[in-house]
Amino acid sequence: AMKRFLIHLRQRLYVYVGIVFLLGLLLGYFIDFTKLNIKPVSIAAVFIMLYPMMTGMVVEQVKRAGRNYKLILSTLFFAYFVASATAFLLSRTLLAPYPDLALAMVLVGAIPCSNMLIGWTGIAEASVEDAIVIAVIGLILIPFLSPLIIKLSGGAIVSVVFSQLMISLLLYIFAPLLLGLITRRTIIKKRGMNGFMEIKKYLPGISATGILLIVFFSVAKSARMVISHPIVFLLVLGGLSAYYLIQTILSIGAAKLLRLDYAQGMILIIGATASSQAISLSIAATMFGSITVFALSFKPILQVFYIMFLIYVLGPRIKRYLG
Repeated sequence: AMKRFLIHLRQRLYVYVGIVFLLGLLLGYFIDFTKLNIKPVSIAAVFIMLYPMMTGMVVEQVKRAGRNYKLILSTLFFAYFVASATAFLLSRTLLAPYPDLALAMVLVGAIPCSNMLIGWTGIAEASVEDAIVIAVIGLILIPFLSPLIIKLSGGAIVSVVFSQLMISLLLYIFAPLLLGLITRRTIIKKRGMNGFMEIKKYLPGISATGILLIVFFSVAKSARMVISHPIVFLLVLGGLSAYYLIQTILSIGAAKLLRLDYAQGMILIIGATASSQAISLSIAATMFGSITVFALSFKPILQVFYIMFLIYVLGPRIKRYLG
């Protein structure tokens, strides 16, 4: 029953994020969560979230599929630099009067989609091997590039200590990556590749519980403020929608310009549009204010619906456009 539930949770994560989000709002309104220190919960949740993800990530496949330089470089360029420029623009215009929300937007642009890129690419029937290479390289670059982008883009909003941010990201990424690598090798040694593939099916479900924990506590903590100021909710919705729209238009144009076919172009488009909910939430929950975390807690719900719209509604049109 537990195994079935983990698979169900992975497949319906956006539904559960929505339920937990509403539950957090409701309970947070009636019960005072504002005094609660969510940092220990956040650190535990980050580990629950990232460790199974990293265990399931087949880093070895990178060696086999690292030849497509044009796609790799253009996707990483979009995921880091174009995304952070779009986020910077929105943080200084639409969200300028709201520093906590502007900071959330900066985090959205600074931390690209890594592990999720593989899953979305598979759903979009694009090139999964290329997505794995980009995801792994993107993940390794996060501790070095993201703190720099956050400091440059968000330095005026909040005082960002570059070294502290870099150490946090190194811990969040390399500790689970290393433990995941050891765990994967141990499982394969004891149970063989088939045994590992059997266990791998349940890992995203375990990761999902970490996401739900962070969403619940961060939403509950800022619920009273958000319910008494609904403008916050509308600004988050407007800001994220504008971000997705700008990134989609720019990346479709770039895919056409670079003459990428659908299987590769879709990676560029997803890589440019989606951003890592796990890592940006982890950073916000352990280093920044609850409204920033609230904005990032709403993002997974919107992002799932947007990417599904991108794949299922725009997908056929993109396919015809790119050829």
